[in-house]
Amino acid sequence: MEEDRDHEGHGAEGKKTANFRLVIVDGRAYMERYVRAFQNRDVFTVWGILQLLRRYPGKILDLDLMFDCVDWPVVKAVDYSAPNATAPPLLFRYCRDDATLDIVFPNWSFWGWAEINIKPLEGLLEELKEGNKRKRWMDREAYAYWKGNTVVAATRVDLLKCNISDKQGWGARLYNQDWIKETREGYKQSNLASQCMHRYKIYIEGSAWSAQEIGKAASDFIQEDLQMDNVYYMFHLLSEYAKLMRYKPTIPKRAIEICSGKLACPTIGSQKKFIMESMVKGPTDMRPCNMPPPYDALALHNLLKRKANSISQVELWEKRYWENQTKHN
Repeated sequence: MEEDRDHEGHGAEGKKTANFRLVIVDGRAYMERYVRAFQNRDVFTVWGILQLLRRYPGKILDLDLMFDCVDWPVVKAVDYSAPNATAPPLLFRYCRDDATLDIVFPNWSFWGWAEINIKPLEGLLEELKEGNKRKRWMDREAYAYWKGNTVVAATRVDLLKCNISDKQGWGARLYNQDWIKETREGYKQSNLASQCMHRYKIYIEGSAWSAQEIGKAASDFIQEDLQMDNVYYMFHLLSEYAKLMRYKPTIPKRAIEICSGKLACPTIGSQKKFIMESMVKGPTDMRPCNMPPPYDALALHNLLKRKANSISQVELWEKRYWENQTKHN
């Protein structure tokens, strides 16, 4: 009963928004689903964890976790900052920000996003590399490019105001992505490998992502650093998480054992195709990627200071621009 009390202590709050609970005992995975996730996010997230177990059999410690498949983080740091505050719930999800404490886990789409035809990363990378070779960076259009769904965030609607018009030219080429239309027409206008025609890509907040602009360095990153071997850094994440457990995880009464075959069997269409393409063939002799040591206090302070200075600089440029606009009007 001790483990039940400990789970309720750290998991009850997380359960309020979690889509599922996942327990690993002796290298085997057990899942208790609370609420179906949007589309098939939960299926592909669990699939990714199962591939980790296939890749490193017997090396993942016993653990017990809650997972929320919604984008926006919910564990607010301010709610747990008082001297007598309780510990925050341990809730895994795909993203967080400076004001939240959710535990970040790789996005489900690394193993495929069937609903919008985003292929598993390994196959997609090969296509991106080929697309990247079609035109040298210096020969591409000298604009910042973005194409995406504007419905998910007001910031994306604001971004479209920066598009070229007869009154302004911000050096951006921005397009709304109509996924319903794309689905009907066979995804002809959303192939990522065919979008390497501009020098810069704009990454803008969706539900919880940070914004940044990347240029030539992004091409190098995609070709050299963005690999599934590095995505499986989650080996370290889950291992360190498991070491912090204060009780021995046991199989929940309502959980069912899941394995790659059981999860893949009922899938159909693109979902099955992507699952089979992203299946780990067997154990690897390669060690998990090396994790750099944590920042010391001074290094972390300097990193945060550089980030704050960069934001302040951009805000200053924006302020001066609008001041100049006012003067000329």
